[in-house]
Amino acid sequence: MADVKIILPDGSAKEYAAGTTLGEAVKQLSNSLAKKVLAANVNGELTDLREELVDGSEVAFLTFEEDGGKHTLRHTASHILAQAVKRLWPEAKLAIGPAIDKGFYYDIDMEHTLTPEDLGKIEKEMSRIVKENLPITKSVMSRQEAIEFFKSKNEDYKVELIEDLPEDTVISCYAQGDFIDLCAGPHVASTGKVKAFKLQSIAGAYWRGDEKNKMLQRIYGT
Repeated sequence: MADVKIILPDGSAKEYAAGTTLGEAVKQLSNSLAKKVLAANVNGELTDLREELVDGSEVAFLTFEEDGGKHTLRHTASHILAQAVKRLWPEAKLAIGPAIDKGFYYDIDMEHTLTPEDLGKIEKEMSRIVKENLPITKSVMSRQEAIEFFKSKNEDYKVELIEDLPEDTVISCYAQGDFIDLCAGPHVASTGKVKAFKLQSIAGAYWRGDEKNKMLQRIYGT
C-alpha cells in the first residue's frame, strides 16, 4: 500500500503507512507528546485521533494548551456527566451536552428534581467512570438504524434530533462502556483522560430554546 504524507505546523513532511490513524501517527512522532495530545486539527477541522491520515493534509496535534484540545476534553466530560446521571437515574432522558467556552453542560429530562447535594453524587459517579478508564469508541449507522436504536433506548430527544437530519445522513455515535450517545465528536481516547472536573450549578432550559417545549434540567460543569 502506498504511504501517506502529512505536513506538520513547522512545514516538515512526515510519511506513514496507509491506514495509520492520527493517534498512531503522533505516537510514532513522540511518545511523550502522544500522552498529552487530545485531538488534531486537520486542514482546519477539529478531528478525532481515531480517524485515518489523509494524504497531503496539514496536521497539528492539539493538547489542552490549544482551544481544540480543551474543547475535545470538555466534550468528553459532558458524556461522562450523562453516563453518571444514567447510572444514578436510569429513566433519565438525555437531550444535548456540548462543550462551551468555560466548560460543558448537559440538558436532561427526569422526574427527580436535582438538588446541589445531587451534584456531589454525580461527581462521585463521574470519578468512578474516569477511574474505569473506559475506551471511547466511534461507530456509524444509517439514519434509520440510529432512529431505531435510540427508540429502543427510550431516548426521545435523540430520535427527534436524528429525524430532523436529511435521509442520507450518516450518523456517528460514541460509546464508553455500556453508555452510547449520538454525537459528531471529536472525543479523547478514553474516560481516564478527563483528570479534573467540577460540577457547578443546575439551571432550567427549554428543549431547543423554545418556551413552548418542555423545561429540562441543565447541569453545568468545568
